[in-house]
This record gives sequence, C-alpha cells and structure tokens, in this order.
Amino acid sequence: MLNDLKRMVIFSYVVESGSFSAAALRLGIAKSAVSKHVSLLEKHSGTHLLNRSTRSLSLTDIGETYYQSCSKLIKILEETQNITEALQEKPRGLLRISSPASFGIEHLSPLLKPFLQQYPELNAELLLEDSVVDMTEQGIDVAIRVGWLPDSNLHARKLKNSPMLLCASPEYLKEHGTPKTPEELIQHEWIIFNLLPTPFHYTFTKNKVSKKIQVKGRIKTNNGHAVRNLLLEGNGISALTNFVVGKDLENGKLIHLLPEYDIQDVGVYAVYHHKQQQQAKIRTFIDFLLDNL
Repeated sequence: MLNDLKRMVIFSYVVESGSFSAAALRLGIAKSAVSKHVSLLEKHSGTHLLNRSTRSLSLTDIGETYYQSCSKLIKILEETQNITEALQEKPRGLLRISSPASFGIEHLSPLLKPFLQQYPELNAELLLEDSVVDMTEQGIDVAIRVGWLPDSNLHARKLKNSPMLLCASPEYLKEHGTPKTPEELIQHEWIIFNLLPTPFHYTFTKNKVSKKIQVKGRIKTNNGHAVRNLLLEGNGISALTNFVVGKDLENGKLIHLLPEYDIQDVGVYAVYHHKQQQQAKIRTFIDFLLDNL
C-alpha cells in the first residue's frame, strides 16, 4: 500500500510536469527511478496509464481516470502536510527560490545568511534567471518577479515598489549631450531592455501631463545586469529600477536624467502556489523579505 502511494505521487508528478526528466527534477531523484516506479505502478494496476513517445507523454483513457483519483488523494495529503507544518511553525527542508539575476545578486544573496542563521533546519537554493520560470516544472517554492505580473493561477505578495530611473554615464553624456526634454531622447542611442512590456516606448509624466515617446537602439538584451554594464560602458541611455542602479547614481558612475519626470514604478513581488502558502518555510521567508528589503 505504501509503495503504491509513493508511485501514485510520482505518476502524478510525471503527468503534471509533462516528462519523466522534469518530474525527476522536482522530486530530486533520478529519471530512471521515476520511470521504474511508473512501470511498476502500471504492472500492479494491470494496464497502461501513459502513452509514451520519444517527444511527448499522454494519458490513456484509463490513465486519465486514474490520474484524477490520484490528484484528489495527493491534494488531501498535501493539505494535511501543510497543516502539520503550519502547526509546527518551524521551517525546515529545502527552500527553492527563483529570482532575476540582478535582484538576486544585489539583494537576495546578502539576506540568505541571516535568514538561514535563524532557521538551522532550513536549506536554500537560489536560481537566477531573468526570464519567467515554470514554478511547477522546476519545483520552485518562491519566485521573485519584478515588473508587471501577468494573470496566472499563482498568488503574489508585493514586497516593495521600485521607481524606474532614466540613466546614462557621464562619458556618454559628454560625447552626445544631455537631453533636457523627453522629446530629445528620440535622437539618442538607447540600450533596449526587451523584458519590459513595451521596450521601445516610454511614458514620462510631469504635473499629471504624460508624454509618450518611441526610442531606438542597436543593442538589445533580456538581462537587467547587462543593461547596467552597458550603461556604465557608455553605450547609450536606458531606464532601470532603483535597486539595480541606485549605488551607481550615488557614486556618480551614472547620471539620473530628467529627474522631474516620473516613469512608471515597477513592483517587486513574491510569487507562490496558493496551496503552499501555509508552509512555514514559505511564509517565514516572505515575511523576512518584507522586513529586510
């Protein structure tokens, strides 16, 4: 009975992840072990549950019914586990965190040591990736998202707001001149941060009056840290959040342009699965970020 229950959980992870390798990653076991457990489950049930091919997996008709039953059982088990952890109020195990590279390097990394010192039974894995990751497939407990959240079945808590600041290096401005109005920005070279919702369009607001401009640039990147480095090297103008360029503005390595205009603030969010919100390790980590960022 216990072996079958274990194999039902593994089978459900395979279905939800879409592959044996993704399920193995989430479970922290070898792909061969996942395949073996599913085969034994099929042997014990006396029927094929999955249609396998070199490129994809799909459920058989019986497998679909079996998976629905497994899902109901696993949901009960997870809710029981969440309640147990909530009652214990003691974070433990592995906390997998995903974050944009710049934010993770500058702001999360320094916080991991004091956080883990408070909870000696907890381990952390920090995954740095600027693109939006599949939290289910990669087994992420908490993902830090910066910007504007798309609609999803995930839940989020806002950690802070961070203003977008228009910047350039003193060297670039010395060579190309300092823009005095948003309209003058059209004539300048931009570093395009293509993870933004509208990377070629910016709106500047002053005294409740907004001006929208279209920019151009020869360099594009999907990494905020790369945008910062390109700015420091004098490649052009761009807008980044305060948490990326704040120190560079303080020490004069970058210049804040058109400070009298506002560019839309971006939010910093902690994103998690709704069913996991009662887990002590997740709840405690998010509370810690709210207190320390």
